[in-house]
Amino acid sequence: MTRLLPLLLLSLLLPAPARATTCVACHNKESPALVAAWAGSRHATEGVGCEACHGGDHEAMKLGKAVVTADACATCHPRPVADHRRSKHGIALHAGTACTRNRARPGTPAGDCLRCHEQGSTDLSVPMECARFLTQTPEMQRQGCLACHRIESRCDTCHGAHTTGLAIARNPEQCGHCHMGPDHYQLEMWTASPHGIRYRAGGEEAGPSCATCHMASGHDVSAGITMGLFGQPYPAAQRERERGRMLEVCSRCHARPFAARNLADGDAIQRQSLALVAAAKAIIERLDSDALLDPSPATRPPHPLFGHRLVLGPQMLYENLSPIEALFFRMKKFDYVTTYKGAFHQSPDYTHWYGNSRLKLDLSEIRGMAAQLRREAALRREIARLTAAPTDAYARVKAALTALDRLRADDTVDEAEYRRRREAILDREGL
Repeated sequence: MTRLLPLLLLSLLLPAPARATTCVACHNKESPALVAAWAGSRHATEGVGCEACHGGDHEAMKLGKAVVTADACATCHPRPVADHRRSKHGIALHAGTACTRNRARPGTPAGDCLRCHEQGSTDLSVPMECARFLTQTPEMQRQGCLACHRIESRCDTCHGAHTTGLAIARNPEQCGHCHMGPDHYQLEMWTASPHGIRYRAGGEEAGPSCATCHMASGHDVSAGITMGLFGQPYPAAQRERERGRMLEVCSRCHARPFAARNLADGDAIQRQSLALVAAAKAIIERLDSDALLDPSPATRPPHPLFGHRLVLGPQMLYENLSPIEALFFRMKKFDYVTTYKGAFHQSPDYTHWYGNSRLKLDLSEIRGMAAQLRREAALRREIARLTAAPTDAYARVKAALTALDRLRADDTVDEAEYRRRREAILDREGL
């Protein structure tokens, strides 16, 4: 607490507009660390008080309904916010509100539909992935989904609340708050790469951070990216333009031909990996058409967007699946992404062992599981045929086994002789 006292005293010495006197008087007691953070920020020295960002409805604040969004930041920082909104961060599923056309949304603000749809049209302006969000509890939506995807409308996701220094926002670990884990191991990949090793040894002068490569020209983190969220290629002109932008960044440290070759390797690995996913997808689609998935799409809870249909694309869920579908989810959502993102982040182990090897093992296992499902289905059909329409052979076997069972029950034959005779009966009929 003693470390906070100088900043608390500073907050009381600031001009009235910056002090936000009413707020500071209470929050010095209730949440002194917040006041100290604000008092040491550029906002405080520039006279930006609490109400400028939070508004004046204190009751709404206490209920968590007066969220400080990027709209408030745009008042003073229009260019960074505009760049942000054009980027992947700016379309982070619209903070969980996308793809809710099958759910009632009372009180939808006027014009809110334009966040997803073209003017005067039902066509989507941005592809969305949100079915998994819709199937979660409100608590999981807040803590497991929106904690990252709220970045669409919240600058403090990266910059932190109340402070304005760039050290936190530019720290790769801040990016790793979301860009880590099985669906995209970017922080782990970068950490193990030559870039990350050099950065940790000597800072940004020695090696690039996330921001060095992905925010070279501002808040548009999509600059230099040549494919969509699931690896779908951009149109040729856009792809060429974005590749050129990334090569400009790489060329600050590397020879341009060297950088181009490495990026081309990443492109090829992505295409090769996607082909493995497509092969697995085709296997499961054939199983579904032959009614061999259990539980089947028709017998499990409906998909929130597509009902009782097989969904293996971006809207695929990870619950109420058959075992082979669950394996496919891990293959496409985790192992496929790890393989090609590992290549683009110069991490050989993530590219190969954590990605490529697992991807190919997934496909082998899916092929084996599919073959087993088909063998089991064939066996069930044969059993049904035999029991539904007994043949002469069936009648002979049944009569012989029944007679043998009586001999065993009367102790006429011992257990060993019973087994020998039973096997002989079955062998004689080719069973």
